[in-house]
Amino acid sequence: MLALFITVGYSCSSDEPVNEGPTTSSSKEITAFSFVDPAVTGTINEKEHTITVVFPADVDLTSLAATFTTTGAKVTVGSVKQISGTTKNDFSKAITYTVTAEDGSTQDYTIAPPNSADVLGFTFEGDNSQIYWELPALKEGENVFYNAPANIEFITGFPILPAGAEMTEGGSNEESDYNSTGFTFTITAADGKTKKTYTIKIPAYDKITNPYGIYTPEHLWMPNSYLTSSFKLMNDITMPDVNGTDYEIGENYANQGWNSIGNFNTFQGIIDGDGHVVKNLTIKRGSAEDIGFISVLGAKGVVKNLGLVSVNITGGGNVGALVGNNQGGTISHCFSTGKVVLTGLSVQKHVGGLVGINNDENGRPSKLSNSYSTVNVEAGGDSFAGGLVGYNYLCILENCYATGSLTGTYKYGGALIGKNACEITNCYATGKVETGGGLVGFNFNWSSAPDCFWDIQTTGQSTSDDGGKAVGKTTAEMKTGTPYNSTWTSANWKFTSGKYPTLVGLGGQ
Repeated sequence: MLALFITVGYSCSSDEPVNEGPTTSSSKEITAFSFVDPAVTGTINEKEHTITVVFPADVDLTSLAATFTTTGAKVTVGSVKQISGTTKNDFSKAITYTVTAEDGSTQDYTIAPPNSADVLGFTFEGDNSQIYWELPALKEGENVFYNAPANIEFITGFPILPAGAEMTEGGSNEESDYNSTGFTFTITAADGKTKKTYTIKIPAYDKITNPYGIYTPEHLWMPNSYLTSSFKLMNDITMPDVNGTDYEIGENYANQGWNSIGNFNTFQGIIDGDGHVVKNLTIKRGSAEDIGFISVLGAKGVVKNLGLVSVNITGGGNVGALVGNNQGGTISHCFSTGKVVLTGLSVQKHVGGLVGINNDENGRPSKLSNSYSTVNVEAGGDSFAGGLVGYNYLCILENCYATGSLTGTYKYGGALIGKNACEITNCYATGKVETGGGLVGFNFNWSSAPDCFWDIQTTGQSTSDDGGKAVGKTTAEMKTGTPYNSTWTSANWKFTSGKYPTLVGLGGQ
């Protein structure tokens, strides 16, 4: 019995676990690494034990606090214990985060400074350190940019760089350098090793081959100071609202909006819209004459390939969305939408959806072709009002149309032209006219309108004072989708069944 008791006791005691004391962890990983300001997240390479962080441009790297999570007991940089989201370090230099596990073992994570020497963009400043012109990202080597805006200050140019990078070598920022050999500079990355060299060349202005570029509303105002120069829109432009906030776009933009190019002086240069549009053009100058995007267009002046969208224009006399007073200039492939109002406070009581008055300069007639307007025209003061032109005098006008309505107290009104004193060809009109002509309101100087048409139903007018050659049609007849006659060619017009004809090469239709 004694022997059995001892044996059983021994067997039970051998199954009890041995108490070796508390265990310690050897885990020492950084599992997440980011920043709140700037809001960026690092990429952790656990195999190489590195952390890569791409910072935005213009960030001061010398004092940033990282937010991190770790499986270790503590994290240090050198001898400084790191508190996530609180402890700041200089990330413009190589930095090592050391993670210490519970068992005392350690693991280093290296964060190298950014090694990008890319140029993210290049800006030229204007007044009050505002950006006047910004170039896109540059490629290493030579970069050539045409169509610089007028009045650029070349000495204000500087690159937009990745965080920590800096320009370590640079030439002269003089205009002649940009125009000839180019401005050359070297960028060194934050790592102090990576370098790239760039050259920016901006060829000098040429009226024919390299006109001034228009990129912003401020640039759009530049033709006012360069009345004989050439300009080209490089993108669509939206004008700021007229709400009491002033902008450097002419006089008193805050309350009266756009100040017409030329401001009663004659514009003799070229504006090529290049298929782009200007949106939200607003003018509130009800007592002034020659009101529009351009005040007076001279015999050498040209406006082409430009759209004005959602205009809101009020003027006293000679009012049009595009040109108030066209004195021998050339307009082609342009259009306008929105609203134009004539108060009639001036003796020049002409208003049109596109042009207020087409006139001549020293016997040279104005030219208006391949253009249209959907502007609603509101007239006052016994004026001459037209959906396209208010008064058409000594002008070559062809391949145009108007669809806007005509309302108010006008003396003579026409869905296309209020008062006409020249021959017009291949044009049509469809806009509602309260009283007046379906195409022309008043025929002056034995003018005529061969190969022209109007919609007698939509205009509400069965007659037109145009010399007897224009033809009124029903809506169905206007929308047959076939040319009205042999002069209406596919080079200028597109015909679609069930729709009015549209012009070739013009947007917004």
